[in-house]
Amino acid sequence: MDKDNQKDSPLERKLAREIAARKQAEQLLENKSLELYEANQHLELVLTQLKRQTRSDLDKLEFEQQINEALVHFGRAFLSRTLDDGLISSLLERLTSSNALDNAGLFIEADLVATIVGNEFGGVEARAVESIKPYAVWDGDTLRIPIEVDHKAVGELSVHVVESGIDRDFVISQVMLVGELLCSAISRQMIVTRHQEARARAEESERSTKEFVAMINHELRTPLNGLLGSAELLADTSLNEEQQTLLSNLAHSGDLLRHIINDILDFSKMNAGMMELIPSQFSWVELSNMIDGIFRPKAQEKGIEFTIEQTNQLPAAFIGDFERIGQIVVNLVGNAIKFTAQGEVKLVAEWDVDCLKMSIIDSGVGISNELHDQLFTPFIQVDRSAKRNFEGTGLGLAICKNLVELMLGEISLTSELGKGSCFNVTIPLKVTTLSSTSDNPVSVEINPKSFEDLSILVVDDIRMNQVIINQMLKKLSITPDIATNGVEAIKAVSAGHYDIVFMDCRMPEMDGFEATAYLREQQCKLPIIALTAGTTLEEREKCIQSGMDDILTKPYTAKDLKLMLEKWL
Repeated sequence: MDKDNQKDSPLERKLAREIAARKQAEQLLENKSLELYEANQHLELVLTQLKRQTRSDLDKLEFEQQINEALVHFGRAFLSRTLDDGLISSLLERLTSSNALDNAGLFIEADLVATIVGNEFGGVEARAVESIKPYAVWDGDTLRIPIEVDHKAVGELSVHVVESGIDRDFVISQVMLVGELLCSAISRQMIVTRHQEARARAEESERSTKEFVAMINHELRTPLNGLLGSAELLADTSLNEEQQTLLSNLAHSGDLLRHIINDILDFSKMNAGMMELIPSQFSWVELSNMIDGIFRPKAQEKGIEFTIEQTNQLPAAFIGDFERIGQIVVNLVGNAIKFTAQGEVKLVAEWDVDCLKMSIIDSGVGISNELHDQLFTPFIQVDRSAKRNFEGTGLGLAICKNLVELMLGEISLTSELGKGSCFNVTIPLKVTTLSSTSDNPVSVEINPKSFEDLSILVVDDIRMNQVIINQMLKKLSITPDIATNGVEAIKAVSAGHYDIVFMDCRMPEMDGFEATAYLREQQCKLPIIALTAGTTLEEREKCIQSGMDDILTKPYTAKDLKLMLEKWL
């Protein structure tokens, strides 16, 4: 065979096919290996990216948890304590322990919050308030968050961010939560501080007002005691007609001054929240006798009729503030007589469903409808012109209304101009049985000779008061011993025997409270009566707590002294 035939032999062709198939298989294997390699590389890239994303998410979760823990810890602590340096430093320490922040600082304006002493915290350098932007800004790796109160930048929170997988937007969102919490805490602390300061100022103002009222009360009543006491004593001397007229004018002016002072002091007590009630047992008989004794002579002097009536059976005794209820009735009956030129004034009492109802009816000038609502307002008077015919401050009805409302009662007016007026007062009172020994002095006449053998000590540092009470007691055939302060009083009581002591409360060296307390510690049992110009419940309680048995309020009269002696001896 020739060579050409040999090439085309079946064997050769078969071999060529096998070679070609092997090469094709090798190429396919190479292609598949490349595809597999590329797929493996892609898978590794995806896994790397997934690991990075997972790490980033875990870092975010960890950072978010750390921020939340810092916020919760700060919030709980802030609920139980005031915002102070320690609380702020603790928050910054917790921030810097996170995986994304390695330093933090806070700057606030000096003296912004009273409880915060410093104004720079942490290790990040602070900037001046005027350079603080109203939004979050990056300063290199430092994030700065403004602290705003009432839309005004008052400080800045700064944090230094470390390299991590956490994106900056997420860091900003978390640190912004801290900034908002600080803004709220500072704002709340400022409000609390303002309220505390306002309360402290109000309490100081109230304390000053109470002290001022107590001081004025004492300073006005003390000379008034001398004025009215002197007028009362002078009336018992031999006077000609002209002198009697002058004395009558003096007594009238002094009595008017006493009412004005009482009204002004009561009004001051109302505004200072010092108006207080002192409950005691009393009867309608006592109240009506007192009113009748005061106003029947005045009504007769004006030529008008004055009557006291009751429409049904009243309880035998009540529990209430006898002095203040008497003040209300005295004011209303006094006004009725003052504004009635002719006709009558009538006080009508009724008991209705646990309430004492009293109507004061007069046939006087009356009150126009437009003044009805204003009449219980301080300083409002029926006649406010310069030519008015009636004296007064315009405080009486306002005080009456305050007292009635303090007793949970009601006061109202029915009146028509030119046809008289009717004031209706309703006061809830507790009913009690009339004790054999009333808390109020009873008017039992005792022969002055029964006082002759009494030994009485008067303790008062003011010469005028000494003269007045000495002369009043002499009318009862009593010559008292005089001491000018608590030290002298203790020595006098220790050296002699006394039946009763009249003790002034406010004196130099040792006051009446201290002297009385000392005497009680020494087992002194004799009656000690306070002589005081103070009319507040606090003053009365102080008298009783020191050991005093009773209180005689200035200005007092000879009759008051006599009644006090009858009560205790």
